[in-house]
Amino acid sequence: MKSILIAGYESTSITMTWALLELARNPSIQSKLRQELLAFGDEPTYDQQQHSLPYLDAVVHETLRVHPPVTDLFRVAAEDDVIPLSEPVVTRSGKVVNSISVARGTQIGIPISCINRSTEIWGADAKVFRPERWLEEDGIPKKAQDIRAYRHLLTFVDGPKTCLGKNFAVAEFKTVMSVLVKDFVFELRDGPNTQVELGRGMLLPRPRIVGEQGTNAPLRIRRYEG
Repeated sequence: MKSILIAGYESTSITMTWALLELARNPSIQSKLRQELLAFGDEPTYDQQQHSLPYLDAVVHETLRVHPPVTDLFRVAAEDDVIPLSEPVVTRSGKVVNSISVARGTQIGIPISCINRSTEIWGADAKVFRPERWLEEDGIPKKAQDIRAYRHLLTFVDGPKTCLGKNFAVAEFKTVMSVLVKDFVFELRDGPNTQVELGRGMLLPRPRIVGEQGTNAPLRIRRYEG
């Protein structure tokens, strides 16, 4: 049941909440996305989602980068191994370490959100919500391109234990965003100074407006009149 709730409901709803909050925080991004959706017209098919709506794709994947619903993950080493470091680390004693030995059975933590937002990997603006990076010729730095997971993100993890539903989740995410943003305008409830914090959802942390109970994230919503 935990797997069904996390994978089939909570992770997707958390990501959609973050997307609406970011669009409300960034009216110019919201407007740009709306114009692309209105210019397209009809509801996009799956193939059209992938190839005909580049800014929608950029907004979705920037949300998945900045706000992965699963922020940390653990794996257990199946065998002894040595992990090379991309850059040497100097310990307190002055020893230079170039690799880490991992024994079979060792539990390894994977800080997904830290890697997705690392300035060493994604550049100086790594913590900024900027969908344009997905459209620019050099928007994805070389170090990020070296991450071989889905779209260079660890949001869906990778390898044999990668999320089986990632393609369905992205299609669902794009479908909901295309319907909502085309017809409605989203604004922060208390204006630009509205504060957002993390609360505890059913199983995962999720955003809420500061001062609200539980995980409420109320927005001001009005129908787009053109």
